[in-house]
Amino acid sequence: MVLFSITVSGCSNGEHLDLSEAPPDTTLLPGDSTITPPSDSALPPPVDSSPPPPVDSSPPLPPPLGPDSTLPPAPPPVHTGIPFGPFVYTKGSSTQSIIPASKLNSGFTAIVAPVYGPTLLRQLDAARRSNDRVLLAFAGSSRLYTDADGFNMSRWKARVDRFRSMDISSYIADGTILGHFIMDEPADPVNWNGHVVSPAEIEEMARYSKEIWPDLPAIIRAWPSYLKGYDYQYLDAAWAQYHTRMGSIEDFISTNVRQAREIGLGLVGGLNILAGGGQDGVGGYMAGKNSMSASQIRTLGAKYLDEPYICAFLMWTYDSNYVARPDISDAMADLSNKARSYPNQKCRNG
Repeated sequence: MVLFSITVSGCSNGEHLDLSEAPPDTTLLPGDSTITPPSDSALPPPVDSSPPPPVDSSPPLPPPLGPDSTLPPAPPPVHTGIPFGPFVYTKGSSTQSIIPASKLNSGFTAIVAPVYGPTLLRQLDAARRSNDRVLLAFAGSSRLYTDADGFNMSRWKARVDRFRSMDISSYIADGTILGHFIMDEPADPVNWNGHVVSPAEIEEMARYSKEIWPDLPAIIRAWPSYLKGYDYQYLDAAWAQYHTRMGSIEDFISTNVRQAREIGLGLVGGLNILAGGGQDGVGGYMAGKNSMSASQIRTLGAKYLDEPYICAFLMWTYDSNYVARPDISDAMADLSNKARSYPNQKCRNG
């Protein structure tokens, strides 16, 4: 089994997206990124001093299942607006139940999720039939390419290489795959055994991705401020996700848009809906943290979607009970309609 997905802007608040295994009693992964990692507690989490994981020795992927032969060929998708949807965490073959995204909520048009390798092509075909899009992280969990010295480029490339021979070109060409999510939170040393991942290393990952898939946008979940000072030829987009503790959303948006423009990168926007509500949010969905209220989702999301520079709107993270609330579902529908009103565009460098 190979997982790829969300491992989606740089630096964490101690809430890293790790795809290594499902949490014990929830499908949720903590995730939100900041430039200087703030902490929700008095002391920052300790750097993991355990021995590094062994070099990944997973067997090669079994032959992938093609599209369902009982169905007629899928027509070309029609993508309207910018991608809108959540992170979803699952494990292994259970990911078959979450793609396409519109199965989870009729307002979702995109998803960031792990995918079970043997059914990748079948899942992509399902997304194509529903006019949905997916963001893929081919390398999977960061623990599989981290050693005592932090990020291990060779291991990352080996993980990506597992998909090198799989023909996904048609799904790239028609926009069903909206991008390659190359890394989550490169600026947070907690995630990389006390180190950070440099802009030069980030650009090399993007270059390697383009070597395999020249037309697939390379996207990293890192704020533009961390990425500045480097001339990117292959990286396409940064990612800035809003949490209420970050202050004025107007300032947050304008700063990140300006900095992304300055370094020639596209910008993915979004909200931390499940843990970013602060004192005005609603409790009961994540221990010790408030989720965003329907009013916050509608107001804050609309302000972000008023910015035409963003190329996708992706939210952390999906919880079926939370999204099923009528007030939350209605707020999502409002944002989805707004996201659909934009011209379809790709997250591209420059």
